[in-house]
Amino acid sequence: MSRTCLFTGFLGVLLIGCGGGAEDTRDSQGVGSGIEPSVTLSGTQGQTSGSPTESSDGSGSTGGETTSTSGMQTTNGGSGIKFDIGDSETGGGSSTDTEGDCGPAKDATLQGKVFAPNLELPISGALVYVTSDPVDPVPDGVYCAECVQLDCSTPYTFSEADGSFTLPATSGQNLQLVVQKGQFLRVVNLNITPGMNAIPATQSNLPGEWNPAAGMWIPRIAVYQTNPDAVYNVLAKFGLAQVSGSGVMVPGTEQFTLISDSDQGAFMDDLAGMNQYHIVFVPCASTKYWFGAPGIAAQRINNIQSYVAAGGKWYATDHSNEYIEGPFPDYQEFHNPGMPDIQPAYTSNGTVVDTELLAWLQALPDNLKDIGGGFPNLYQLPTVTTEDNFSGIDIVNDVWVEDMMGEQVNVGHHTWVEGPCQSCSNPQQTRPMAVSGQYGCGRMMYSTFETSSTAHNGLSPQELVLLYMILEITTCFDETPPPPPN
Repeated sequence: MSRTCLFTGFLGVLLIGCGGGAEDTRDSQGVGSGIEPSVTLSGTQGQTSGSPTESSDGSGSTGGETTSTSGMQTTNGGSGIKFDIGDSETGGGSSTDTEGDCGPAKDATLQGKVFAPNLELPISGALVYVTSDPVDPVPDGVYCAECVQLDCSTPYTFSEADGSFTLPATSGQNLQLVVQKGQFLRVVNLNITPGMNAIPATQSNLPGEWNPAAGMWIPRIAVYQTNPDAVYNVLAKFGLAQVSGSGVMVPGTEQFTLISDSDQGAFMDDLAGMNQYHIVFVPCASTKYWFGAPGIAAQRINNIQSYVAAGGKWYATDHSNEYIEGPFPDYQEFHNPGMPDIQPAYTSNGTVVDTELLAWLQALPDNLKDIGGGFPNLYQLPTVTTEDNFSGIDIVNDVWVEDMMGEQVNVGHHTWVEGPCQSCSNPQQTRPMAVSGQYGCGRMMYSTFETSSTAHNGLSPQELVLLYMILEITTCFDETPPPPPN
């Protein structure tokens, strides 16, 4: 007799009929304080060997058992296995079942480490599992990533804060090792022998290109090619482009779309074009060249709201605060309303207040904690120094919406880093500095600080923080997300 594990709680894990569980103690934002990530399963009938085909029948299956997504289409549908993960809360590690009615006994162990595409930066909270079933591709364009059910005969685990994983499994031929974090998905063919199996990093790292024929998917990303907040250099260092000896992206090698900031936001006036991407980056001053520039037009605001509500991930920093305040005004109050761009820029000795982000930063090797060159280091955690802050947030608000069960859910911002604003009217006040919130099926994130304003090798502390946040906001919802606030 087969059994099915049902995972509920955007952060927590509740195992029904699988012999265990964890209390859901998430905060109102659905962001972790040390909980094992949620797991998702929905399916598309596909081929093996990393080249699945797409379907759109809207069904999901776990070994013949149908799942429900409360009427909302969440992936392309089908009968193959599609896992994803949500944010996390309380301990867990691996979740495997060695009982006879939940799959064969585990006679093998897989050990390895999940890295970023650059094979240097460890990735925490990545889902690792083994299957002989077809694996769904990542939908090519914006979609609602909703978590559903998982057949508990499938052995799986999550990478630790240092990226390492240990996975009990069953030996066999022609299996597939699957590693996923949000829209980063790698599927490799694997023969598992009894006993210990060491997985090379090149088989367990997040991929750096969209190449379904090779079992690799990455988020479709659009990023404004802004100066000086060159987020594209950060993405390149993550492994999505080649990097020169001076630490800048080599043009023409990028695995994402660059948008000229000279378009003055025309990209955002084309909703159909925006919907081709999973993540859109609007860094500091992407479309604003002068102090006191007018606000963004109503149609552009509507497009941003529609994109995020459909499942898009929206990123903005400091001087692009109008692209958070305009579409999402109820989520935060910027300092000095009407003129939230602060001069001069300030440096802040902030505090990492998200426990899982803190654990990941603490687990980084020394060469990633301190890149030298006069940049801050990570040896005083939870204190983290952020430079080039050009905005201030007075408060973040609770934003309550009613879910499909008629219950009130707070979708307002979660704070990842907070600290004082020396250029604000009260320089002693502790303020949110890096936040993310939920809007329909999507999420937005904002920081008062820039990422990469000067060319340099390595990733500075604030760049690491923002990379971590970017990965976390791409994860799934374990229940149908509530509609956007009215």
